[in-house]
Parts: sequence; structure tokens; C-alpha cells
Amino acid sequence: MAGTKRKRGKNSYYLEYMFDGERYSQTIKASSPTEANRKLALFVAEVEKGNYSNQSNITFTEMAQMFLDKYAKNNLSDTTVINYKCQLNKYILDEIGFYKLSKLKKLHIQDLANKLYEEYNLSSKTIKNYINLVSSILEKAIEWGYINTNIGNNITIPKNYSKPKKEQEIYNNEEIKLLFKALENEEEPFKTMVYISFYTGARRGEVLALRWKDIDFNNNIIHIVQNKIRKVDGTKIKETKNKRSRSFVAPHVLMQKIKDIYTNQNENDLLFNYYPSTYTRMWQKFIKINNLKYITLHDLRHTNGSILASKGVDIVTIANRLGHLPATASAYYLHAVSEEDIKASEKLDNLF
Repeated sequence: MAGTKRKRGKNSYYLEYMFDGERYSQTIKASSPTEANRKLALFVAEVEKGNYSNQSNITFTEMAQMFLDKYAKNNLSDTTVINYKCQLNKYILDEIGFYKLSKLKKLHIQDLANKLYEEYNLSSKTIKNYINLVSSILEKAIEWGYINTNIGNNITIPKNYSKPKKEQEIYNNEEIKLLFKALENEEEPFKTMVYISFYTGARRGEVLALRWKDIDFNNNIIHIVQNKIRKVDGTKIKETKNKRSRSFVAPHVLMQKIKDIYTNQNENDLLFNYYPSTYTRMWQKFIKINNLKYITLHDLRHTNGSILASKGVDIVTIANRLGHLPATASAYYLHAVSEEDIKASEKLDNLF
């Protein structure tokens, strides 16, 4: 059929055109039938060129959900998907989610970036992350034929000079003494979880993914080979952050504390059965109740590295213990360790 138009309001017309078995439609503004006919001809031409999608009337919210369901779910990590959902629900959808893709303008996205700075005082880096997510969703909309251009590109990110960069918090020797004193009154397994976090500098998920076979009591070696992460519907065990295992000598004091909770469990059993955020909440509650200086669990990792550095351990050994650099061992479990690694362990054994 040829393109048709129907008057809908004083200066509004509804255009329709059937092409290749699909019906395309658009609502336009026109002050006269002549102008409406001209816009109808342009509309028909765009459809026939393949430049108009009859699905461009979906909202940004609908497109974001499709992005999560049809792309992110099977191509991105569970942690990334969770973070994307948080970003969308926290600010993005409230500000631009109701716009149809065909009506969403670059200025709307610029307004979002400005509001994240002016009203929510987010850092420039965080604002950029939000805008990048919007751009990624629109890029997928282009790939799937909903729109033709990505208006999320080249958005100006406000410079938030008033947002100070978060300083890294660590415990000094006196604060470590207070930490250990407070831990004496704590129950297992939380107590040992914290000791492992402190003495190994392992990431939260790495501590929670430790199995009994990863603890070599004979040689005082701990093997970090996997990581527990959040999923939308629970948790998942996967490889470490840098996809490489590492092994190092653990201080005698720590190995004894781990022995104290060992009761002949199966070697494949986890030492601790906790959701990552549960460990974080337990830590936060512990800090508050004992009136300790607030640092995060990840800051315990930095505390470990800072202590070793202050004791004269070389930076390469520290990096290897913390998992910042690729492991040098070719074997899955490392039983032969360097002299420097043994010295690093001794530094932690003799803190005070």
C-alpha cells in the first residue's frame, strides 16, 4: 500500500507505510496537509532506504532490559551485570528511561551527566562509568537495528574538583594491636576469616573460596587458586581476578589458627560458607561494635602490603604474594618457594 496519513490533532498527523510485509508508523508535527504530505514522502523514502526502524518507539528502559537479557547475561561477568543493574536503577532509568529511543537526544544524556555532578556530587570517573553504560546500550541498539546513531558518544564529563580522591586507609601497628585484641572475643569462623585476610592480603572472594586442600599444613603454604563472586541468584566459584593461581608461605601464627578450626573436613570443602557481602557486613559490624578505625576488608589487603614494605620486603615479592603480578611457577601447586618469600612470612610472624 502507499503511505497514508491521518490527522490526530491540531498540528499532528499519524503516518503509516507498508513495506516488505511490515507496517511502519510515525507521528509528526505539520501545520498543513501540504507539509504533512511532504513529510509522508520523506518518511516513505527513509523506510525504503532501510533508515527507519518500526521498532524505534521502544523506550530506553525496554532497550536496557534487552541489553541485559540478550547480551550482558551471556557475555559479561556476573559481577558486571549486577553492577550494571545497580547503575541503571540508581540514576539512569529515572532520568532517561522513559524516553523512546527515537526521541532520546544527546542533550538528554548530557543533562544526565551534569545532574550526576551537580545534584549527586559523583566523581568524574564515576560519571564517566554511567555514561559509558548508556553508550554501550545505545551501541547495541544500533547493532540490532533500532537506531542509526549513538548519541551517547562524545558526552562532556563534568570535572568534579571538589570531590577528593579517596585516600587509601590502612592500620598502623597500634591499630593492628587493637584489632587483634578485639578479635580475641570474636567467635569462629569470623575470627579466622579476618586473620586470613590480614596475614595473606588475599581478596575477599579468595578467602571465601579457600578449600581445605588449598592449605598445606606440612609446608605452611597457602594456595590461592579460585575466587567466590556474586551472582544475580547467589554465588559462583571462578578463577582468581588475574586468572592465575599463586602460592606462598603463611606465617606460623596463621597456620595454627587455621589448624584450630580443622576437624577432618573433606579436602574439597570450603573453609568458610559465606556470601561475599555477608562477610563485609560482619566486618563492618565488628568494626563499629569495637570502636575501631573504619577500613574496608580490601584495606586489610593494603595493610598487609604496607607492613611488608615497611619491613624491607622487596616490591616484587609483595606483588607476587598479593597477586598483582603473574605467577612464576609452572606447576599448579608450588611446593618449592623462594628464600625471599620465606623472609616475607617471617616478617608477619614477628610483627611485635
